[in-house]
Amino acid sequence: MRLVTIFIILLMPAAICSHGQERVTATEGLLRGLDGKFSAAMLQGDLTVVDQILADDYIEINAQGLLTRKPDLMAIVRAIAAAPQVKSVGPDVTIDETSVRMHGDTAVLIGRITTRYQFMDYQTSPDTPQTTAPTNTEQERFMKVYSKRDGRWQLVASTRTAIAKR
Repeated sequence: MRLVTIFIILLMPAAICSHGQERVTATEGLLRGLDGKFSAAMLQGDLTVVDQILADDYIEINAQGLLTRKPDLMAIVRAIAAAPQVKSVGPDVTIDETSVRMHGDTAVLIGRITTRYQFMDYQTSPDTPQTTAPTNTEQERFMKVYSKRDGRWQLVASTRTAIAKR
């Protein structure tokens, strides 16, 4: 019996720590999902979702150093919502190297955005060999700050910085 008690005492801290890690992992997953939902809502012009996720005092500093606030972003979303729905060929965007750092009711999401543009190349002569269209790739680092307010997570700030080409 004494051996069982010692075994339980030794395992209890590990169980408590792993439970805490699961909770953090679940919160990180929730925030990544929320951020994905926000990005999709921006692209689709979903005013309701963007309004819910953005804090009223939201502020963004873009890669050019310009400030954007919630009303500015909502105007962009309204324009997207009002635009005719057409299929477009846009850039290929990849988000990677993401991580979430928790600080109580504040979370910092960082990562890298790679945008690959493919330019149209028209060849009118059948004698011209087919060539690959030229491409351009740009990369930025981003940091988004989420805060838990009144029981729900909201995006309060973000910034982007261009990554210099080597």
